[in-house]
Amino acid sequence: MILDPDFGVHASRPDGPQSLYRAVIARAVLDLFGKVIPAPEGVDANGARREALYFLVRERGAWAASRRDLCGACGIDPDALRANILRIIDGGEIVGADHRQTFGGIDAARSLWEEEQAPAPRPQKRKRRDAPPRGVSPSYSIVRSAILPLLSEPRRLKDLVIATDGEYGDFMIRKVLANAIQKGEVERDDENHTYILAA
Repeated sequence: MILDPDFGVHASRPDGPQSLYRAVIARAVLDLFGKVIPAPEGVDANGARREALYFLVRERGAWAASRRDLCGACGIDPDALRANILRIIDGGEIVGADHRQTFGGIDAARSLWEEEQAPAPRPQKRKRRDAPPRGVSPSYSIVRSAILPLLSEPRRLKDLVIATDGEYGDFMIRKVLANAIQKGEVERDDENHTYILAA
């Protein structure tokens, strides 16, 4: 079978701790290829199947290190185990087992493997914006720092809205202007309806 390279010869049937480590690896194989997966509470069957796949076939990382450690502890060649699992996932038969009874989830494992092999979608670049996106109210200080420099020459309220590409609402610009007039930073020409920085 998958874990028994000499198919039942006495040398491949260890006693003691090796049996325990082999049972852990066998559980991973059943989680990957089994028809019904007894997943722990809070883990769905696909999650258990995915973790088993990672443990059995990852080449690098923590999953691969765990496989090498467990296989080393029970005398299984971790690379041969991985190669055997990949052979089955890629369409090979399970030798020495009635896979219809025990391994009824081979198709699910193969589908999962196909998903894992598909290229990851490329993240879309966000357009860079200096002003906050529409629908988000900018802070008073941001609007103030955008409006006051524009008042080095006389401007009407409409000119300020146009100069800022409409990013700041009419209400907020009026508020900034009213506060600046009150502090003596900006002067209003009532005749021309313009604003300018105080001299």
